[in-house]
Amino acid sequence: MNILILGSGIVGANLAKKLSEQGKNVYLIDDNTDELNSLSEKFDIKIINDDPLDPQFYKNFKEDINYFIAVTKSDEKNILSCKFAKDYLGVDKTIARIRNQNLINEASDKEFKASNEFLDYVISPEKEVSSNIFEKIHMPGAFFSEKLIANQLSLVGLKSSDLFKNHSYQEIKDFFNSNNIIYVGHSVEEEISLDFNGIKDSDHLYIILKLNSIQPLIKFFGFVDDALNILIIGGGTIGYNLAKLIENDDQKINLKILESSPSRCEFLVKELNDTNIFNGNALDQSLYEEMDLSNMDLVISVTDNDQINIILSIIAKKRGSDSVISIINNETFSSFANDLGIDIFINPRELTTSRIIEKISQGNLLSYHSILRDSHTIYEVKYHNDLFEIIKDNKIYNHICTFSEEKLYLSSSEHLPTTNDILFISLENKYSAKFEKILDDY
Repeated sequence: MNILILGSGIVGANLAKKLSEQGKNVYLIDDNTDELNSLSEKFDIKIINDDPLDPQFYKNFKEDINYFIAVTKSDEKNILSCKFAKDYLGVDKTIARIRNQNLINEASDKEFKASNEFLDYVISPEKEVSSNIFEKIHMPGAFFSEKLIANQLSLVGLKSSDLFKNHSYQEIKDFFNSNNIIYVGHSVEEEISLDFNGIKDSDHLYIILKLNSIQPLIKFFGFVDDALNILIIGGGTIGYNLAKLIENDDQKINLKILESSPSRCEFLVKELNDTNIFNGNALDQSLYEEMDLSNMDLVISVTDNDQINIILSIIAKKRGSDSVISIINNETFSSFANDLGIDIFINPRELTTSRIIEKISQGNLLSYHSILRDSHTIYEVKYHNDLFEIIKDNKIYNHICTFSEEKLYLSSSEHLPTTNDILFISLENKYSAKFEKILDDY
């Protein structure tokens, strides 16, 4: 597969790395010579230093391209280059990252789609992050939760200490079995284990369950269902989109937003109906009492500054907030976020990268998620006879379970995967590139 990526920023670089490791032929175009040269030394990619807005470049390009992916900081450049790629290169599919929310809203309109058929997929990082956070609000007791493409399932991470407050090991095991909940793995400090017998001494535990098992899980472990008092720090696009989702939700939530820009506050007051808007500097501690920070069930920090998000999350925890969610773009910060008391952190760039890769996986790879202190990845893949034989015979690929006809089956069960079944595979990250290349070959 030949892929042409426009943009050598963090998302473009991550895509180039991931896709080249999968064995795809990756071309990276940008007008930043230094950045291109640096990336070509790190990854097995072909670099092109040219003007992506010059139609002549596309007319002269000799290779057949399957996917054109535009991820520059400019929406206009991404959209126009996708049109050039369709018109002059005849690419199979185009993917454009778009940040402008007016354009994103238009992109879902039928008339817009009809007049812009050259845009096959539109990815909005802000929309993806807002939706991702919104999902996590409805999974109390979890530090991690992701809806799976199978649509009826969720991958959830729980703090093991919370599970044994009122229940024995055997009671938990029986509850999991009776509710078709599948154990994935757990961690004990820096050690990783895939043996369910050791969960009592663990700190983090991962499970796969059907969405209709979430309420029984919440009730069984005594988690408080839904955060009723939520503070969003940062009223930008992510904060605004998240507030709209919360306001449109059935659950009544006391929602507040703290935003530093007076003009942005005016916009939020006009556009939001049931949200209290506060204007001020988030580091100004005199505001905390006014916002009743100590009584917040959940504080969500979504400013465009990683350091500020981390500091505010720590302050919120120390002031008595039950849980905190923070967006963190820098992978260095992400590695120790949990150690600082941040319950859930989201990397928008990594989320964008994974969504794009899911689009070009040719149907076999449905989703992938980093778990167990980023040491393992869990893959959601479509059943394929030869692929299953490879997984079954290779000890580094751990076939956790199969989703078939609305039921989860442990790999140790007698159920044999059939067409349209979904397999869940976990493996150490060092084997990810090899596994993804196998998926691509099938």
